[in-house]
Amino acid sequence: MTPADRRPIVWAFSTSRLRHVFESVAPLMADVAEVRVFDKGFEEALQVARELRQAGEEVDAFVAAGTNGAYLRDHADVPVVVVTASTVDALQALVQARKLSKRIGVVNFRRTVAGLEGVHLIDDTVIEQRPYVTPEEGQAAVDDLSARGFKVIVGPGPICSVAERAGLRAVLLYGQDSLEEAIRQAAEVSRIARVEGSRRTHLQAMFQHLEVGMVAVDTEERIQAINPALQRLLGVTAAEVHGRRLSAVAPELAIGPVLEGGPPEIETVQRIGVSAAVVSRFPLHEHGVLRGAVLTCQPAPLIQRLERGLRSTHRPPRFVARYALSGLVGDSPAMVRLRELAGRYARTDATVLITGESGTGKEMVAQGIHGASRRRDRPFVAVNCAAFPETLLEAELFGYEEGAFTGSRRGGRPGLFEAAHTGTLFLDEIGDVPVTLQTRLLRVLQERQVLRLGSNDPTPVDVRVIAATHRDLRQAIARGEFREDLYYRLDILPLHLPPLRERGEADVELIASDLLKRALLRHDAADAHRRALSMVLPRLRGHLWPGNVRELENVLERVAVLFADRDPRARVTDEELAAVMPEVSESAARAPAPVEPPAPAPIDLRAARAAQERALIERTVAECGGNQAEAARRLGIGRTTLYRKLGRVRA
Repeated sequence: MTPADRRPIVWAFSTSRLRHVFESVAPLMADVAEVRVFDKGFEEALQVARELRQAGEEVDAFVAAGTNGAYLRDHADVPVVVVTASTVDALQALVQARKLSKRIGVVNFRRTVAGLEGVHLIDDTVIEQRPYVTPEEGQAAVDDLSARGFKVIVGPGPICSVAERAGLRAVLLYGQDSLEEAIRQAAEVSRIARVEGSRRTHLQAMFQHLEVGMVAVDTEERIQAINPALQRLLGVTAAEVHGRRLSAVAPELAIGPVLEGGPPEIETVQRIGVSAAVVSRFPLHEHGVLRGAVLTCQPAPLIQRLERGLRSTHRPPRFVARYALSGLVGDSPAMVRLRELAGRYARTDATVLITGESGTGKEMVAQGIHGASRRRDRPFVAVNCAAFPETLLEAELFGYEEGAFTGSRRGGRPGLFEAAHTGTLFLDEIGDVPVTLQTRLLRVLQERQVLRLGSNDPTPVDVRVIAATHRDLRQAIARGEFREDLYYRLDILPLHLPPLRERGEADVELIASDLLKRALLRHDAADAHRRALSMVLPRLRGHLWPGNVRELENVLERVAVLFADRDPRARVTDEELAAVMPEVSESAARAPAPVEPPAPAPIDLRAARAAQERALIERTVAECGGNQAEAARRLGIGRTTLYRKLGRVRA
């Protein structure tokens, strides 16, 4: 059992007849608290408590009544509950008092007893209440009531003793109900105190082990707590600086403005000694009152280590569109029309077919359409259909079940159609999809259902398809290389991207300015943009840009490298510029005629299977971090078989 779970220990103090009531109530409250009764009061009670605690005895709270309780509450270092008379006990005391006299005086500590106003047990009974604070006031109240003919006094134990010494009858105000309630309150107070103490201990442990330096100060900027991280940074110990002003210990960390009512200071960069740190200052308020402030300090090495950790563990989302239609730079009629059509297409879910030469930005347009559509918050999945052999492309697109083929992943794998569910699937280089696979692709587009390899249960998918190609699909249809029915299934919303040479010099200059600015920013040479652009633009005129925007981007990247890490006053010469722009140095350069890629060679099924097996083995080993035993387990083959296949792959 932890200290927070044990029964509360309550010590009750009284030197009057109330002690006997405590002793009778204590056994009845054993399930609530362990109650110990002492015939002590005031300073004598404190002295006994100190001696017992020094001897190793535990106590969670004190209980006492009247002036004794008030004294203990003001001087004890543990919670003190002062007994309050309950209405039930007061009425019971009045019943007993009425048997002794018709004139009853009620003398209670600090306040009158609630609920007795207008109480008359018999018509000729007179009840008068008097509060008191000091023993002298209690004595005076009893004397006055006696002089006025009151024969019985109801009150706490000390008042009962005063009344009896004055020749009056006395009835104890407190009974079992009042003491039980006081003990319950003491038990609850001690429980809360233990919980808060445990929480403070936990927070203190956290405070001590934080790598971020922290210090707490009071309203006069005096240090109340400082953790080891900041002690190490400042080269001090907690004992040396406790109670000293923070500005005297480390002037650069002064927190005065925040204590004077200024706003919090969040993540300001400061130099502490010979190193930099990120410092924040916050005021501490309790019930709306300023109680002090906290300063946190993150040294540069810690920030750098955290940044490295974030870079190594964080990976950007795999299926996210990064470009918007607003990023399509250009004011030529063709680009204005392109943006208008793309924005219109984004408002529908129909299939889009984007055509254009390589390097014109087909995927950028596809991402822009997705980003402007109702599916913008869903996945954008892109696949280059020319990058996979037929068998692997089929598995990538449609997925497979466990055991569908040799080397298939245990548990199977969903395809990209399923990964793009509720989002957009971008099929780049659709013209390079093998004819044998086009039939399956057509069926998925028609039925909106995917059948994984090795499965008989189709999976419904909600996918918007955007396809792109640099090939002339009509010519491919005429050669029997592309299915006509698939073409018409794709060519619902056609969108053609003009080559850069047809967009005019104004568009080339706008794009060049934007790309050069981005490139210079990457190389920390943003200030050179105007100077570099003025030297570059004349050389761009007249070039036909066979590589389109991609070629222009490559050229400007080299220009940015030329302007990076140079003295701003150093002039870039024409010879240096010409050296990094050889393809545009001759204004008479012409764009080569589009070259149709050769027809694909006949497929060797054995070679395709070998390629498929090789790719799966290498991918699985990579996913297992090079652990070949784990890779063999995932592939469902023995380690000997894996070693043999790996040897064949590497051969």
